[in-house]
Amino acid sequence: MSKPYDDGDQIMNVDGLVRLCPRLWGAALAVLLALVTPAKANDVLENVRWLLSKPERLPLIVEKRRQEISAFYNSEQGQVLWLDEPRSIELVQKMETAQHEGLRAEDYPPLVLEEAVATLNSTSSPSDVAWVELLYTGHFLDFAHDLRAGRVSPRVLYPDAYMPSNSIDAVDALSRLVSSEGLEAFIAIWQPQDDTYRRLKGHLQHLQTIRENGGFLYLQPAEVLEAGTSGTHVPALRQRLFQDGLLSEASGDPVFDKRLAFAVGQARLQYGLEISGEVTPELIRALNIPIDRRIEQLTNAMERIRWLPNEYARLQLFINKGENSYVFLENGRVVREGQAFPNCPDRNHTTLATTIEAVTFHPTWQVPWEFFGKELLPRLRKDPEQVEAAGYYLKRSGADVPLDALPWKDASLRDIERASNREQYALYLPASSENPLGQYAYRLRQEQRLQLFDLAAAPEDGLFCNPYLPKTAFGIVNGIEILDQIIEPRVLPVDGIEDRISRQDTVTFPARGGLMAVVSHQSVWVQRQGLIRFGNDPYLEDARLTAALSGRPKP
Repeated sequence: MSKPYDDGDQIMNVDGLVRLCPRLWGAALAVLLALVTPAKANDVLENVRWLLSKPERLPLIVEKRRQEISAFYNSEQGQVLWLDEPRSIELVQKMETAQHEGLRAEDYPPLVLEEAVATLNSTSSPSDVAWVELLYTGHFLDFAHDLRAGRVSPRVLYPDAYMPSNSIDAVDALSRLVSSEGLEAFIAIWQPQDDTYRRLKGHLQHLQTIRENGGFLYLQPAEVLEAGTSGTHVPALRQRLFQDGLLSEASGDPVFDKRLAFAVGQARLQYGLEISGEVTPELIRALNIPIDRRIEQLTNAMERIRWLPNEYARLQLFINKGENSYVFLENGRVVREGQAFPNCPDRNHTTLATTIEAVTFHPTWQVPWEFFGKELLPRLRKDPEQVEAAGYYLKRSGADVPLDALPWKDASLRDIERASNREQYALYLPASSENPLGQYAYRLRQEQRLQLFDLAAAPEDGLFCNPYLPKTAFGIVNGIEILDQIIEPRVLPVDGIEDRISRQDTVTFPARGGLMAVVSHQSVWVQRQGLIRFGNDPYLEDARLTAALSGRPKP
């Protein structure tokens, strides 16, 4: 590169201005970049194209997307994007305040751009300016990638996770930037386009404002408070609920009135407690959780949403494995919600997204050989007719064969497994009281990685575990209520789903096009009423993600 400036130059470079006053950085940049005249911009663009065509390596931030960057600058839309443009200042500001987008400001180096610009002055060559232009583009694309596809890949946390690959089209990002009125307008159309994400982002910015003003008001532990009482704790409670946006104002009134009782009920709902108008120690503890933890929950939730490509977010059955719940989302809006339990949650580390292809009423269960050895083999040896009467049947290479085709009478389980593998045996059980899949099951594109089935009722202790079902299985309670959202409308049973299920025969219905099943953990989400709901992190999923985002080893 040519010498940035001569000793006799009358124009102070940006580096000098930054040393004098860092706050002048934005103004200095605006002045300096205005030196790029329209005529010089054409020369800069030609030099950008020339640099991209050379075999020499460019800075890594540019090199890793070199082909796409070159495609943009050599297209009809190709132009100088940053120099002599307000968006250059906006990008630096966005990098410095990335936390408002649920990202980490420390992941973006505005100083690199500042130092690059500081090498320029009115005599800098188009080649020098082109080099800085490419640095801006590279760092912008990194920011755009993180905003839309996430900072980390889910497979960093879950090596066995199945998530559709989510990345950005750099040419598309740059083209959208050109057509946007500013960087803020670009972010509005580029970030995940669903209502859940927007609500989480809005609440995040609300909490960040509270943190800047000192954080949540700490509430002193107190006895149970309820409507009609009064006391010195009430004004502080009003102030704390006002911070959560559950009251429109925070007065010093010591009387616990009906309006405050309603806000308390909303707070209990928001923090996952039984709904009532009482202030209990459990509610006080929830309200006193530090604001940094609540912000961590929100930013992690936004990161997990980014893992899904936008085109997969239109129709979604989202299962939150940490809260034993599901929501059915349409364009980010919650349509239905209910309970869903992971099978054996201590070993169920499922995190994935896959297409729902169909729903089968009264599905057939392929019996695992572990079940055969521990449960069925003793019954076969005692009363084979009873086993056959229960509905179990055997196939060899796809053809029905009698159960005694297996050498179960005298052989060990290992012998039976060897024979089954050699002869291609498979054991099945149609719909029955012994079939653990219940009244229906989903057929999924990656069905070997996930199994969704009917669970008759929620387990009393909140834990469900069937060792003979896959560790990637989830039982959906009262899931018949959402099947009208799952099944393709044109083939919905005329007399209703419950009537069709009551016929007891096995039948499969195709699912709606573009419908995804997503399994993840969220310790904060949006409920059907639009209320932000904070939950728990029983399996330390947030801790794992936070560690990955900060570059620390997983806990």
